[in-house]
Amino acid sequence: MSTGYLPVLGAALRHGPWIAGLCAFAVTPGALIVIARLLERRWLVPREQFAAVAYGDPLLAVATGLAVGVVAVAVTLLFGLAQWRDELRRGYYTRAQAVAPTKIWHQLVVYPVLGYWLWTAGIGGLSVTGGAAVWAGKALLLALLGVWAATNVYDRRHPKLGHPPFDWRRVRPWPRPWAAESQTLLAAAEAG
Repeated sequence: MSTGYLPVLGAALRHGPWIAGLCAFAVTPGALIVIARLLERRWLVPREQFAAVAYGDPLLAVATGLAVGVVAVAVTLLFGLAQWRDELRRGYYTRAQAVAPTKIWHQLVVYPVLGYWLWTAGIGGLSVTGGAAVWAGKALLLALLGVWAATNVYDRRHPKLGHPPFDWRRVRPWPRPWAAESQTLLAAAEAG
């Protein structure tokens, strides 16, 4: 496993799997819950969230803890930015939704930080040799990654609000009702 960790981010990986997992949970869903409550004035209710956020991100946090990279940060950040652009272009989100605090956090922090931690810890975990317990750990790591990928595929076919339209001038979400100007706003309107 690499000892050349990035400053600050590497600290989570130097102290074993429990600390790595706790730090990953602090990034998501921990910080997302706090940001949504303080800035967007809402609770993140799992059934109202994308499966990837409600279930996939916490499973990535578990995978990070079990597995214990600048390239990983760059790749995941670029992936997050490309996804962000594509979601706007396709009308998945409006511009006001794309700049909601939870969206910014997810694209610019969750993707690169968990990407770095998972890449660094995952490569280390997958490169370990050993008996049945090691192979079981590798299988669990790959299974958790597979579940995360499946939640993302599921979410694309079952849109939810995800992020409310946000007004940064007043530092609060736009008041309801919201016009169904995106796939996710339309899904939220149909859900009730």
